[in-house]
Amino acid sequence: MAEKRLLLERADSPEAEKLEVHMTRRKSILQVIQHRHLSASCRVFALRRKSVLALVVAFVFFYFLIGRPDWVNVLDLDALHADNFLPVHHQSTAVDGFLVYSNSCRIQEVDPYKPEVMRHFKRMKYTPCQKLPPLTQVKFDEKSQKYNLRIDGEASTKYPKGHQLHCCYMVVERINESEVNYTKCHVFKGSTELPNSAEGIIVKCTSNNVQIYINGHATVPVKEAVQQRLQAASEKDTQENVVDTGKEDAKTRPLSVLMLGIDSISRVNLIRAMPKTAQYLYDNDWFELAGYNKVDDNTFPNIMAVTTGYNLGNAHKACSPLKVGGLDKCRFIWKLYQEHGYVTAYAEDAVKINTFNYLKKGFVHPPTDYYLRPYLTAAEKLLDRTVVMGLPHCLGYETAAEHVYDYAMEFTRRYLNDTYFGFFWTNTHSHSDISQTSSMDDYMVEFLQKLVLQGTMENSIVVFFSDHGLRFGPTRVTWSGHLEERLPAIFFWLPEHLRKSHPEFVQALQVNKNRLTTPYDLHLTIKHILSLSGRVDYESLGPAPDCPQCQTLLRPVPLQRSCSDVSIADHWCTCWAYESVSSSSQEIRKLGKRVVTYLNTFVAEFRNGTYAKLCVPLSLHKIRSAFRAHPNALDPEDVKTYRLIFVTLPNNGWYEATVRHNRTDESVVVTGSVSRLNVYSGESECMKDFAAKKYCYCRQKKG
Repeated sequence: MAEKRLLLERADSPEAEKLEVHMTRRKSILQVIQHRHLSASCRVFALRRKSVLALVVAFVFFYFLIGRPDWVNVLDLDALHADNFLPVHHQSTAVDGFLVYSNSCRIQEVDPYKPEVMRHFKRMKYTPCQKLPPLTQVKFDEKSQKYNLRIDGEASTKYPKGHQLHCCYMVVERINESEVNYTKCHVFKGSTELPNSAEGIIVKCTSNNVQIYINGHATVPVKEAVQQRLQAASEKDTQENVVDTGKEDAKTRPLSVLMLGIDSISRVNLIRAMPKTAQYLYDNDWFELAGYNKVDDNTFPNIMAVTTGYNLGNAHKACSPLKVGGLDKCRFIWKLYQEHGYVTAYAEDAVKINTFNYLKKGFVHPPTDYYLRPYLTAAEKLLDRTVVMGLPHCLGYETAAEHVYDYAMEFTRRYLNDTYFGFFWTNTHSHSDISQTSSMDDYMVEFLQKLVLQGTMENSIVVFFSDHGLRFGPTRVTWSGHLEERLPAIFFWLPEHLRKSHPEFVQALQVNKNRLTTPYDLHLTIKHILSLSGRVDYESLGPAPDCPQCQTLLRPVPLQRSCSDVSIADHWCTCWAYESVSSSSQEIRKLGKRVVTYLNTFVAEFRNGTYAKLCVPLSLHKIRSAFRAHPNALDPEDVKTYRLIFVTLPNNGWYEATVRHNRTDESVVVTGSVSRLNVYSGESECMKDFAAKKYCYCRQKKG
């Protein structure tokens, strides 16, 4: 299957013939190896002798006549194991080998199964967090409009209860972004009704004075202010009959919006690591945007572009995340929805690295009507916890990500017949490794199927997306890793009735699949969806502040779009091909030194020199590789664009920079920011600002 899939994926490429030869030889090699598992008869022994000879001949033929292919290490059976290659059938290219193809932008397709990446990838299995099922459950009662907490009778038979079981629950109360309080532990037997003030609880059970159970439950209780807002908006819709459905006599509820985000998963790694999820999206008429290009380095600026339309610099000016109360001033997209009669929710796992909290001040007030952070703060402190690659994995009876997905499911179920905006983001199964997220593949398909069965998809536009690809690690230094990091996954779901009433939206998304698109476009699309409610005019919602030429994705974007048109710096732009050049040339060496000087100056002058004395100046150690962009019609003839991968001392830091070199006046411009390619935790703890942290090597580390 792996060989067949690889040939299908690359059948039209110039390398197809060579690849077919490689696959044929590899298949022969694997068949030879498999013969070793037959019975030890003389006939098999003879076959083995022939197999060894065939193996040697095949290897010699490869190595000397064709050239040693990247995958040739026949003893590395894990890398060749068919389970690692699960085919995904789709058609995402504009023309052969390109996701976007125009005079202004040509984004190359990336082979998900390229050997330089697959040697580091291994599919992982999902492992339940506990052997026993949870002892307690919570369920919303429609009649009482409250949640009931109850002991699961069937599950209780599997716990060592002794003579008597004693259970109680504590309500989690938010103090601020990093602190929570707990009420006294309320004792209950069998079941109990939870107060509507409880948005998260921790349950404990003991037997014979020994704790045998601790778990947590997040809830979406009734809030009077929310109910009044929803009712007022609904009554106004009915009175004015202004819902835009494309039919004058049609009356329908305004569309809800559900955003499901996964950190650090590229479009390509979604196909590689979550093939069942990707195939589900392709097979069920979700709309892919294959040319979706990030606009900055890490999560915060890319999510700010989506939720506010600001770039990093202007976000700091308008609503600085470094000041207490700064982020509360931002006009986040969920605030716009809230102001126009929607109920809102935001949830994100891994509280330490949350988008608006890592090296930032977070929110003084909860940003949305329902906010999972207080509950997860308590869960990470009190529940049984495992850690994988530095992030929480299991929290009690579920993974941290599952707590977010459960919350999303409950929020959308509770407000199924109302108008809502929900933003749900997970980090823990994807942030640090290309393989780990594969363990959630089956779960994610089941989650999406449950949304369908629940009825969520009937009146909700759903955005399944990411912020960027993997930013660190051995795969990142490859050409595949370079492109993957800049091309995150994004898919749209449109309800059936919207497809029928607005076929132009369908046509636009089909066209935009192979156009250059950005997070700023997504920001304007979410505004456009809000305007479809009839509660606000689209034009009055304003443009994306930092991308005047960006637009809603429910209309065709121009084919002749360039990165400069949509506020993407050269460093993040995937539109132009590069060719390898000598990394030891005088010009490249000089450019490398100029970039290191730029880094040192950046740190020295950062925040008015606040951190200058904390960090050791860096020096250029080696330029690992250098590339020159193919001629760009938009650039002057004497300006050349280069991409450098280099190493600095004393931090052994691997960096990637894109520079524009004017050969007439010898000026050098570093575009975007300089990317850090290897992990730097533990060496820059003296630097508390995320913008300069990746360039700092703390003085106490010297020597």
